[in-house]
Amino acid sequence: MLGLEMVVVIGVALLLCGALAQRFPVAPALSLLAVGVLMGFVPTLRDLQLPPETVLLLFLPALLYWESLTTSLREIRSNLRVVVLTSTVLVAATAAAVAAVAHHVLGMAWGPAWVLGAALAPTDATAVGVLARPSLAAP
Repeated sequence: MLGLEMVVVIGVALLLCGALAQRFPVAPALSLLAVGVLMGFVPTLRDLQLPPETVLLLFLPALLYWESLTTSLREIRSNLRVVVLTSTVLVAATAAAVAAVAHHVLGMAWGPAWVLGAALAPTDATAVGVLARPSLAAP
């Protein structure tokens, strides 16, 4: 299966999960997770890899653009202190946790482990937006 076919399969899965999430009282993130796990059991899809360029050029810009339209600047300004403190502490804690796991489990030296932690730690508006939505709350 080529990269374009994989993008189409992922797009169809996203549309189906969105439709299921609206029809049934299930969080969209949970339906996406379940469909992703089920797609992992399909023998044809198991060994496929999505090219990183596809994610960087197709999916990420669309997600970030949508978040730029739906993020409330008024709410961010009213909670600016909490947002800045929480994001700083959480990014630092995530970087430290990834560095510690990479050092102890993978045997990396501390320098490269901290670089890996720093690369994986930053959050973006999409991740925060998904976690902040009430759709993840229990029905």
